[in-house]
Amino acid sequence: MKGWRSMVAVGLVAGVMLAAGPVRAGDESDTSSLRSEPSPVSGESDVTWSTVGWGVLTGLANVLYVPAKVAYAGLGAVTGGMALGLTGGDTKTAESIWEPSLFGNYFLTPSMVQGQEPFSFAGSPMAAPPPAHEEQAPPPPDPYAPPPPRRGPGYDS
Repeated sequence: MKGWRSMVAVGLVAGVMLAAGPVRAGDESDTSSLRSEPSPVSGESDVTWSTVGWGVLTGLANVLYVPAKVAYAGLGAVTGGMALGLTGGDTKTAESIWEPSLFGNYFLTPSMVQGQEPFSFAGSPMAAPPPAHEEQAPPPPDPYAPPPPRRGPGYDS
């Protein structure tokens, strides 16, 4: 019993480390927003420590986020399967459960934690078609259509 628990723990730690992404000392890609005034003592190390800090924070956030997302997706998969069976094979009902639970982000990235990139715990459900009895707006006018003929006072007929 203990063997599978340690394998799950190792897998989660490896996933967290992979999600944070590698950082090289000379890597300056997309760190312009993290730059502060360099101090005469530390120089470029402020950027490196800031990047490392965001990576560590992201890893710690993923320790809680990933198991919650996997549990949510697993329950959604089972519930959608049960809905599929109980409705006699109605795939629209099952998909309306599967799409929010199975889609979305499974890992957070540093840019998501910083608020620079959006993330979605639950994917968006599929859009339902509008009811048939509602009036739909007329289509927009064709910009290439010729103008209607002008008739009336002041125009040659």
